[in-house]
Amino acid sequence: MSQILVIKIIVTILVLATFAYFLLNIRHGAEQLSLKAKIQTAFTGFIATFFDTFGIGSFASIFALRNAFKLMPDNKRFNGSMVVQSTLPTMIQSILFLQLVQIDSITLITACVMIALGGIVSGYFVKFVTRNAIYNVMLVTFLITIIILILNQMNMLSIGGSLIQVRDGKLVALGIIMFLAGCLPAFGVGYYSIILVVIFLLGLSPAVAYPIMTTASAVQMPMTAVPMIKTRQYYSFSTLLMAIPGCIAVFIAAPIISKVDSSYLKWVLLVVIVYNIWTLFKAKKELKVTA
Repeated sequence: MSQILVIKIIVTILVLATFAYFLLNIRHGAEQLSLKAKIQTAFTGFIATFFDTFGIGSFASIFALRNAFKLMPDNKRFNGSMVVQSTLPTMIQSILFLQLVQIDSITLITACVMIALGGIVSGYFVKFVTRNAIYNVMLVTFLITIIILILNQMNMLSIGGSLIQVRDGKLVALGIIMFLAGCLPAFGVGYYSIILVVIFLLGLSPAVAYPIMTTASAVQMPMTAVPMIKTRQYYSFSTLLMAIPGCIAVFIAAPIISKVDSSYLKWVLLVVIVYNIWTLFKAKKELKVTA
């Protein structure tokens, strides 16, 4: 049995067990929705997951559409719904990208394990680092990467590549940065964009970032979702209405990405980074208002 197949099995078991637990407790999150609200919620799940598959995190999109449509008013139940609904689409993303994108199993396992460790350890030192400091470091990283990307696309700088694996020093560097990336959710920051940047800078094919991002999330999400289900922090129907269209969105978006030439994926990376810079500036502004 191949290592990639083992990873697929583990991801599938984790996610299906989590979603089964949600279905067993679905009555606790009962709600009443109008037809209009049902359509808006389904649309939110589809759009957010479609762009999430490209590397633009779904949480920010869901949050924006939820506010625009005035959906899921209770913040705690909304946060839980957002996490639980993401488990199924993320599992499909992981399995599809592991099937569609060629990647070295050691590189994949190293990245995913270190991201998971970062998520576990970050809770112990989150109080010692300010969110603003994290934002500043990410902004500088993104701005430098944008400059490198533009120079690369103009054939003025040769960087990036088509590798599907790293070894030795690059593997160590990947592990360290993936650990740091795994710490970001504790500060309210997603790690998709950072993974895309690191993959690019290490000379790996940009496509390799997608199985890494999605597999790491597919392992992490159940660990976050189960406590939220246990404490009944979710909207039952809204969760399903986002999850099912989200799964459909993955089947549409994933094959598109897998067939796109790496040079075009660099432009996708550029768009993702610009979007994240905008969200970081917005988050920094909100920090100043609440300070």
